[in-house]
Amino acid sequence: MELSTTILFGVLPVLFLGASVGLAVAYNRLHGMHGQVERDRESYLEVLEGSYDALFVINFVNGRILQANARAGHLLGYDRAALEGLTIFQLHPQEFLHQSAMRIADAWEQKGSVYQDIPLLTAQGERIQVECSTKVTSYAGKPAVILFARDIRERLALEQRVALQQAELQQTNADLVAGIRYAQRIQRAVLPEPERLQEIIPDSFILFRPRDIVSGDLYWFAEREGHLVVAAADCTGHGVPGALLSVVAASLFEEQVVAKGMLGAADILEAAREGMIAALNRNDESTESRDGMNVGLAVIGPKRDSLRYAGAYGPLYLVRSGELIEYKGDRMPIGAHHGEVVPFREELIELQAGDRIFLFSDGMVDQFGGPQGKKLRSAGLKQWLLETSNLPMDDQYQAISDRFRMWKGKEEQVDDVLLIGIAV
Repeated sequence: MELSTTILFGVLPVLFLGASVGLAVAYNRLHGMHGQVERDRESYLEVLEGSYDALFVINFVNGRILQANARAGHLLGYDRAALEGLTIFQLHPQEFLHQSAMRIADAWEQKGSVYQDIPLLTAQGERIQVECSTKVTSYAGKPAVILFARDIRERLALEQRVALQQAELQQTNADLVAGIRYAQRIQRAVLPEPERLQEIIPDSFILFRPRDIVSGDLYWFAEREGHLVVAAADCTGHGVPGALLSVVAASLFEEQVVAKGMLGAADILEAAREGMIAALNRNDESTESRDGMNVGLAVIGPKRDSLRYAGAYGPLYLVRSGELIEYKGDRMPIGAHHGEVVPFREELIELQAGDRIFLFSDGMVDQFGGPQGKKLRSAGLKQWLLETSNLPMDDQYQAISDRFRMWKGKEEQVDDVLLIGIAV
């Protein structure tokens, strides 16, 4: 009995000591966990309040909002305490609950995600379009998701306005292009068909490359009393303004040659100059328009053994037996001229079998290209014409066309391009 009592009183202190130690350890562990939670909370608060976006820390398992910043409360109309008593699913419209759960699951699986197809609900029930980004983390040792929500209503409104403006701009552009296409139809109706020239002289071609849909360059020809009148003109500007002038020019040639039967090369240019000045200054006599055109014009005789040439800044090239002869014409335009105005000169050229005649605008010679990105210039065009002069006319057309395309390469076409070739 005495021994049992002795053992009992000897063991109890040890048991109490062990219990005390166990309680102390448990207390310290709980205290440490509590301290960790507080440190996590303070750490997250620093992040939360430093963000411009609405920010939520969400329990991954049940979606409960563990923390939220002041921006989130301001955006949704809640105070922070009220938000932290809700789940993230209560902040989404009913029809988005499944989608919301999938987004949270995707965030955990992908270690983060970005989406903007789920709106948030305010305390008053208003829907707010937001862009959300998520990242995975832990909170108090448990899996959690940080959700950043950015109000994108202003951005979406701006995108909508931009989309509307773009739609209006596209419609305006479509209307403009339709108008230009119609102008192209009018221009084609006024100009002769290029194939018609080959019916008159089979060994001939017209190389025509407008820079835009419509062109300020003008090819014109007509047969009158066995004579063939051919003109290559370059009107002021390109695109629609140039095309309008080309229609005026074609009408002037039609009037002088077809209607009045004029066959003198210089006479045709003189009449065209008077008509152009009158047409351009008809509505405003106080100022003299600088618009007009440069023209090279040839009248080939009925027997094709001679031609009469006149030029208004429009040269003519004659290729004969491997040599090129240049006729430059006058340095005056068809239109107003601020230098001395004198009658256009006319040159009579006797033709030989095998001669090739070329009239052109400056679009080809002014084109940038080649290895060094420089202009072709007249020297380059002359070389091309001489090097291809032994080819049949159809082949020469194709060769010149190919060379121009290769010369231009990736450079933009700077102007309308026109080259008329006729073999005697």
